[in-house]
Amino acid sequence: MKKLTLLSLCVSAMLPLVSCLGDDDDSNEKRYADWKKQNEEFVEKKLAERNPDGTEVYTKIVPDWSTKVYILMKWHNDRSLTEKELVPLENSTCNVKYLGELIDGEKFDSSFSLTENGDSIYQTQPYKNIPGFWAALTQMHVGDSVTAIIPWNAAYGSTGSGSTIKPFSTLVFHLKLKAITNYQTPS
Repeated sequence: MKKLTLLSLCVSAMLPLVSCLGDDDDSNEKRYADWKKQNEEFVEKKLAERNPDGTEVYTKIVPDWSTKVYILMKWHNDRSLTEKELVPLENSTCNVKYLGELIDGEKFDSSFSLTENGDSIYQTQPYKNIPGFWAALTQMHVGDSVTAIIPWNAAYGSTGSGSTIKPFSTLVFHLKLKAITNYQTPS
């Protein structure tokens, strides 16, 4: 009987600890509820923007490798001038210039701050980045300049990154695909 009572006490004592597992997402959901709402409203507003001729300003892109991820893209160049250029595959090596900011305009990252010698090229393979950055790169032709809006679930999710990117942050990237230095072929 004493063993059963002791076991019962141990289980009872552990219940509060077990109930805390997974609490981080719930607590972030509550703590950042207003920020999450602002970010989701920002994306919806951008999705609804129209040019004077009634066409969409941003194109909604859903990559074929995940139907749960989408981004919004706005091209700043004449795409007919780059349409014959290469588009990177997920494992192609790309040279990119970028500036990343939050919806409030706070800059959090830039290829211009990567090196001391002033070279502003970020060399990467699309799949080695957050899903939204990956999706954006694989939609661009060499020479394209875009603004990519990456909703929080295609960025750093409900956890954020470091002290600058809070949970549920939508990211805005200004990107230019300069070159594909190693074009991989599909396997």
